[in-house]
Amino acid sequence: MTRSLALAAALVVALALLALPRGLPAQTGGEAAATPAPSPSPAGAAATPGKRIPGGPGGIGMRVYNLRYKRVDDAYMLISPYVGPRGTVKMQPAQKMLTVIDAPENLQRISRIIGTYDVPPRSVEVQVQLIMASSGAAPAAPAPPPIRGVIDRLTALSTRWNDYRLVGQARVLGTEGERSSLRVGDDYRVDFRIDQVSDETRVIRFKPFELQRKEPSVEGAERYTPVMNTVLNLRDSQLFIVGASKIEASNRALFMTITASLQKP
Repeated sequence: MTRSLALAAALVVALALLALPRGLPAQTGGEAAATPAPSPSPAGAAATPGKRIPGGPGGIGMRVYNLRYKRVDDAYMLISPYVGPRGTVKMQPAQKMLTVIDAPENLQRISRIIGTYDVPPRSVEVQVQLIMASSGAAPAAPAPPPIRGVIDRLTALSTRWNDYRLVGQARVLGTEGERSSLRVGDDYRVDFRIDQVSDETRVIRFKPFELQRKEPSVEGAERYTPVMNTVLNLRDSQLFIVGASKIEASNRALFMTITASLQKP
């Protein structure tokens, strides 16, 4: 009988094992073995906003520019027109850094622009002449050689003036990004800042460019009042003539010539 009971018990266990669902892990020590969770698919990884997964169609790239010589906000204004509709620009002025995300062709263009812009400051020789023009009696003496070419150009513009006198002339070597000052004659002074030099167009930008006149002072200290304050964009080594002022209730006018010449690096 004992043998019969043992056979019956074995048969019950065998039937119980056959009834278990297939694929379930076997139990050891009374506890179920843990099944590792499936790893997430790489395609489900979060992409950085504004960027596509590398190699994807129509992907965009990113470049970081560390400026050495120029201001970050000036560089930002320079490249902004060339950033595409999907592009973004991040400025970090404290680190002098620009981060640009855009299409590859736009990044190439922006790299060329920044490469020609972020260069050491250029030196510019600035020469200024002040010429007083008047009308009336015939001049007693011919104009001096330094202004004969200027007189020809002024005469071509207007026949009102028939007498020209050189008030003064001066030159100074200025540096891009810095202010400079020079005395012209006894009563005038020119203050300017070379704001930007374009090697591509060879245009020198002055902002500001100011002509000042010395006023009498009983205290003895020199005091200057503005005569003209403007922004100039001058081509390299080309003579520029501007009417500085017309003397009120008078038949005289003051003209100024400016020549800015880029120096070799």
